[in-house]
Amino acid sequence: MAPAESDRRFMQIAIQEMLESKSEHTNKVDPLVGAVLVDSERQELGRVHRGGLREGNHAEFQLIERMHGSRDLEGTTLYVTLEPCIYRNPPKKPCAEWVVQARISRVFVGIPDPNPVILGRGIQYLLNHGVEVDFFDVDLVEQIREENADFISHFENADTSTEESQFEGPSDTENQVVPGGSVESFSTEALGQYLELRDKSIEVPSDELWAFLARNNFVKQQSDGSLLPTIAGLALFGREPDELLPQCKVMVDAEVGDRMITDEFTGPLLALRDQVDSFFKRHMRAFTEIREFERVEVFEYPLEALREAIFNAVVHRDYRGGTRVHVQLLSDRVVIKSPGALLKPLTLARLRGFNAPQYSRNPRIAMTLQHMKWIDEKGSGIGKMRDRMVSRGLRPPLFDRDNGYLVVTLLGEEHTWRNVRVSPEFLGSLDAELRRVIEVMTDRQKLSSRECAELLEVNVATARRYLGKLRDLGIVVARGSGPRTHYVLAG
Repeated sequence: MAPAESDRRFMQIAIQEMLESKSEHTNKVDPLVGAVLVDSERQELGRVHRGGLREGNHAEFQLIERMHGSRDLEGTTLYVTLEPCIYRNPPKKPCAEWVVQARISRVFVGIPDPNPVILGRGIQYLLNHGVEVDFFDVDLVEQIREENADFISHFENADTSTEESQFEGPSDTENQVVPGGSVESFSTEALGQYLELRDKSIEVPSDELWAFLARNNFVKQQSDGSLLPTIAGLALFGREPDELLPQCKVMVDAEVGDRMITDEFTGPLLALRDQVDSFFKRHMRAFTEIREFERVEVFEYPLEALREAIFNAVVHRDYRGGTRVHVQLLSDRVVIKSPGALLKPLTLARLRGFNAPQYSRNPRIAMTLQHMKWIDEKGSGIGKMRDRMVSRGLRPPLFDRDNGYLVVTLLGEEHTWRNVRVSPEFLGSLDAELRRVIEVMTDRQKLSSRECAELLEVNVATARRYLGKLRDLGIVVARGSGPRTHYVLAG
């Protein structure tokens, strides 16, 4: 269920407050942060922004300690535009600890902190201590990201690894080293592709490269001085990562006629896009779409939606154990199964409402595919997946859970498969009568003037006039002659 209307109102107030933030530094970018505290009766107790009462004071600390230090805050709700921090230089206390000690019951978070020292750990700390956590609506998340673009960009483009912390977060698994792995198993092609998109002039291989990969947690130096790849590093860049990490394979099935064709995607994740495109172009049905001045071959499902669903599956999956992502291209749907439960506080309700922000258990892998421009960094990827499906005349994606998997289903056309159709844009430019003729013809494949007249309840002369207009527009063509004349969609 989407947040209540009052929740959204307080989210908006927090964003308004965020815009008033005051930075205490001149040599680095500080985040803009706003916060609102609300009691159990939905009455506002206070609002504040970073640096609002004292220079350098975090918003949560100001609300909890400065403004309500002697008040019982049990049962209250905090709306804060940035994930509460989990580390501050002593004797300062992290904001996540202030929230827990104040016995605040619920926290709505605008965006996860892009700082890898904090990313996901503040949220996890709250969850571990019984605090209910949820996110702001996706459109508000985008607004927060836009206003904090410089702060976010600093960390998204930084070459710094996640420091060790006493708080566990969603990124622990992908940062673990792979026993038996070796940097020699990395694909020079995949590394070169990544470095080019990061605009890094680094020789492959070189000491500078290994240092760069270590800073980004793709490799870790061992006590004997050797370098071992992490799960993220091997999955992204390994020539054959499935030799040590069988879960990196993506299993794919395609139902073609009465046969089931089985294949698998292997190699580095950075090669996944080409493999996805090749597989679906080989096995997915295509039809001719009539546009105003051209005939275009169009695949049954938009490739962009398929990519988004599969990239999300490999980015957000649980990399523990050997279970694999499974993709099925069936006669009437595409099913993508990703191992692992949803990462709290994400919920099925938010996914089904296309109101889930970008929040991954594998932020290092997610960040890399964002650098590749393969997934959306603003968290609107599932919304774009929906829009691409709907614009093609298909139903929105479905989200569900099944025996330890998150399942995304893309449904095909509801009616009989058609080899030719008219584009929605061109169809919308036609008169209602002509659209009706096309709809009838699409369902029946072919149509005579007499059949057209009966179905539309007009006389034969009128039906012939409609069909003649569509023929002149190049939408239909006549077949046969005399009484056997009938019309079909061109193409």
